[in-house]
Amino acid sequence: MRIGFTVHGSRGDIQPAIAVGAELARRGHEIRFAVTEDLVHLPAAAGLHTESLAPSTAELLSSPLVKQRLKSRNPKVRLEALREISDHGRDTSEQVMGELARSCELLVTGPLAQDRADAIAQIHGATFVPLHYCPLRPNTSLGVGYREYPRPVSRAMWHLADQTYWLTLRAADRRLRTELGLPSVKGPLGSRLRKRGVPEIQAYDAALFPGLENDWGPQRPLVGFLLPDNDTRAALSNGDDATSRAVEWATTDEAPVYVGFGSMKITAEQIGGIVSSLLDRGLRVIGHTDHELPQHDRLLHLTQPVNHETLLPQCRGAVHHGGAGTTAAVTRAGIPSVIAWLSADQPMWAAALRRKGAGSGNKLARFGPSDLDPLTDPAVAAAAARLSTELTPPSEAVDRACDILLDAAAR
Repeated sequence: MRIGFTVHGSRGDIQPAIAVGAELARRGHEIRFAVTEDLVHLPAAAGLHTESLAPSTAELLSSPLVKQRLKSRNPKVRLEALREISDHGRDTSEQVMGELARSCELLVTGPLAQDRADAIAQIHGATFVPLHYCPLRPNTSLGVGYREYPRPVSRAMWHLADQTYWLTLRAADRRLRTELGLPSVKGPLGSRLRKRGVPEIQAYDAALFPGLENDWGPQRPLVGFLLPDNDTRAALSNGDDATSRAVEWATTDEAPVYVGFGSMKITAEQIGGIVSSLLDRGLRVIGHTDHELPQHDRLLHLTQPVNHETLLPQCRGAVHHGGAGTTAAVTRAGIPSVIAWLSADQPMWAAALRRKGAGSGNKLARFGPSDLDPLTDPAVAAAAARLSTELTPPSEAVDRACDILLDAAAR
């Protein structure tokens, strides 16, 4: 079978899809990937046929659109920014999606641009299945952010968010459908996929969201976090990382705290303040950033990539932005998390860990030294260790995701 993956976003969006694509290739299927131009090398390193889908995500993340307008307190400004982000590289990505849908029986996307992919797959007769890296559809099991609300309030907030996001996409969706010769549609994509019986693979673990599986049923299966196998991860790193040096340093003395914010653009003052606060507590620290950090004999400053799966189990805790991939790695390592979030799904992950007693969080702009307390709390450490034993093994998660995709295409 020919299967196309069109994945917008950062490395955290692309790597879970690579895990599935690599396994499908091992099963004998023909896999084609399209990702943002700055990350084409990743699926290519895994041996997957890859082409450019859209302009660089790194440029988008560092733009005023993401750094300022998406975080505005004015909801109209945030909605307009969200619409512009959805339009990022639209013309090129629609063309590439069309080429893949014409040549493939199955089209798979990450969380972004699902409405476009669904329409394009329909006109070319391809099956469409999305991957979700966090809860995106209305439900009755959890809140939309970090704060807890009464269940009826949370339910209403989810439906409001779902409808609002659809309104930001509606005009562009109508334009695309007109160009393709498809009839216009009403309402958010999730409800339309539900009526058509299309599965939406939830690529995260049910242990973090108790009740959600029962809430949604088998059409939105929570398969577990998707992680490439060892050989694929080694190919992605290409040996050009600091993992060995970091592990050696971490294991020469008491376990350190890892501090890293992935592709998020934060200031030197923000990460420097967190590192200094941890050092002031007498803790050893691994600071993973391109910014300058203070010189200290209890600090290891890293600028090269590291393999979280190898390094984090050697740490006592982690301070990070709360991306789905990093949260998964910290949770698998069985260590406490403190999430200093910026936007999007990040506060949701902080809330999930708080509910399990395995961590907490705060918005980066409000983050202070006291937010680091869970890293030295024995009860939090014990809860994090317990949570790690409840997770679905990554190989099982990948296998189940592949089975669902192939079954959907066969039907």
